[in-house]
Amino acid sequence: MRDPDDEPIFRKSRFGTNRYEYNPANPVGRVLIVVTVIGVIVGLVVMGSSH
Repeated sequence: MRDPDDEPIFRKSRFGTNRYEYNPANPVGRVLIVVTVIGVIVGLVVMGSSH
């Protein structure tokens, strides 16, 4: 059995493109997913509240 820390942070997309995506099997990948989602939400709130 592989150690979860051996998983790469980024993995190739499964949709056949050459794009990479965060790997939720890696703890750093999970943190990057959460930080990205929070950053997008904060950015949308800031843009929506500015007049």
